[in-house]
Amino acid sequence: MGGNTQERAVPVSICLTTYNRASALPATIDSLLAQSFGNFELIISDDCSSDATESVCREYAARDPRIQYFRNSQNLRMPGNLNSAIRRCRGEYIANLHDGDVYRPDLIEKWKAALDQQPNAPFVFNAYRWCPGNGRSELVQQFQDVRVEGNIIARQFFETLTSCVWGTVMARASAYNDAGLFNPAFGFISDVDMWLRLARNKSVAYVPEPLIHLTGREAKHPYAYFHWRYLYWQYAIYVANWPFYQPILGSIHSPSEYRRRMRLRFLRGMALSVKHRKWDRVQEGLAIWRKSDDPVLRALARVVNLRSSVPEWYSADYWCDIQFPGAKMNAVKYTTGTGLTAESQD
Repeated sequence: MGGNTQERAVPVSICLTTYNRASALPATIDSLLAQSFGNFELIISDDCSSDATESVCREYAARDPRIQYFRNSQNLRMPGNLNSAIRRCRGEYIANLHDGDVYRPDLIEKWKAALDQQPNAPFVFNAYRWCPGNGRSELVQQFQDVRVEGNIIARQFFETLTSCVWGTVMARASAYNDAGLFNPAFGFISDVDMWLRLARNKSVAYVPEPLIHLTGREAKHPYAYFHWRYLYWQYAIYVANWPFYQPILGSIHSPSEYRRRMRLRFLRGMALSVKHRKWDRVQEGLAIWRKSDDPVLRALARVVNLRSSVPEWYSADYWCDIQFPGAKMNAVKYTTGTGLTAESQD
């Protein structure tokens, strides 16, 4: 990130990452330019889109000096694109926003007020509305209070492998300086790891109002349906963060319980793939299971005996990396001492 705290030119930097959503971008950008708190810089980071994203963004940038448009020379994917945007920020507060979503006019105002009122909170998130596919907007409000303990966020993740924090938040630049940037090892859901890292021994700010209307993923989005790599990332995040939260988790997260739950999730993933007739995912799953050290999964793969090859993203360390971590502290990349100026983060 450019400059130090004394050099902050604006109180808020908005990072809008985008990729091939030219048709949805105008509604998103319009909702940001209509914010009641207008003293911000809007950094749009285009991950080498092949549609009309660039022309849309340049047209907006020509009309509003708060907008800075950057196009990556190569596709960085998430979180590389977000890391690139964050490095360019000059604000005390950094908002991470998604293309396609629409933001209430008081989003930035509410977020900033929440962080101003809770100086020890590393970030703020909020309730939101979304359309699950039935055409009706649904409210998701998980808390009533304006403060959420980090242990609550962590407990939900370790129990369900889901995060109560959506990817749209506003964090302190100082928090990113302390924790480092988003870890590419966790791919598309690297933000889940980030919120767990930032929430350690902290309380997080929350706005119990639907400030964001989320747009669902396209049917052709690689993670619109169950994906084995997504499940791998979830367990890799579990392993990386478990040592820091182990005192609050208790004995239910024993090695045997961890293995049982993991096996069940892999079996459910296979059932979902069959249900939705995602035969490519079925083949990938069986190929991965043959490499597993879990006797049940390995035996099932051998019974089916479908000799498909492992996917290109698979590595020999796949199963080793998601083994139950025990009480031993892991060497953790992207967590301490990396800062926002490191050039190797992407």
